[in-house]
Amino acid sequence: MPTYKDIPYIADDNPRHTLDIYVPDTATASLPLVIFIHGGSWRTGDKSECQVLAQGLASQGPAIAVINYGLSQHTPDSIRHPAHLQDAIKAVQFLVHNRDYPARHLVDTNNVYLVGHSAGAHLASLMVLSNELDCIASVRGVLGVGGIYDIPGLLELYPDYSDFIDMAFDPTQYREASPQHVAKCKCTDAEHIRFLIINSAGDSLIASTLSASFASQLISSGYTNVELVVRDLGSHFGMLDNKEFWLLATNFVRGLLN
Repeated sequence: MPTYKDIPYIADDNPRHTLDIYVPDTATASLPLVIFIHGGSWRTGDKSECQVLAQGLASQGPAIAVINYGLSQHTPDSIRHPAHLQDAIKAVQFLVHNRDYPARHLVDTNNVYLVGHSAGAHLASLMVLSNELDCIASVRGVLGVGGIYDIPGLLELYPDYSDFIDMAFDPTQYREASPQHVAKCKCTDAEHIRFLIINSAGDSLIASTLSASFASQLISSGYTNVELVVRDLGSHFGMLDNKEFWLLATNFVRGLLN
């Protein structure tokens, strides 16, 4: 499978500001572009860990870009919100606007899907609901899997998660940085976007009730194309290598879900 690694989306020699692109062996022009944002509680994770997932998704037809972004860590120069979000936004805008990166001639940059896992689902949904993207018209759908959408609600269920939450966010930011709360004010520029919210019944780290609550808020706010899928796809991280998840994701891109 043609693969292009370590493409910088910011010219600063920072490996956290790079991305990988995977295209199907039988690639032709105008492929949908799926941009995958990894999880890891905003403090861990790397695009290199997503190779099986990316190859699995690309084998079903779309082009896949997997991005890195800055992480929060116990270091003096560690970043916090909104730096992770700003990195992810820059990666998406690079892929849409830049015309000079490998396989660019094969992708349709007006047919972009954001797929995020865990903290990555938080970033994917927040960037569109807060209207931070200057290319939001190119984003056709957002898929969140095992996502974090409501930071106060997450901490109510899992108080021990305050360790990594407080590494990444100031407590005064909890609500404004939560897609579920941002969604209460509908972003008219995002009303065309389709949302697929997935949570595995076998996920012991993120309760399915949180995904259900987020989907309900989207619908209440007037987003008209929202689907919630809760089924046993495996563990929080294991579901990413589940072929059933790959099929859900690629069917979403193809518009085959109701």
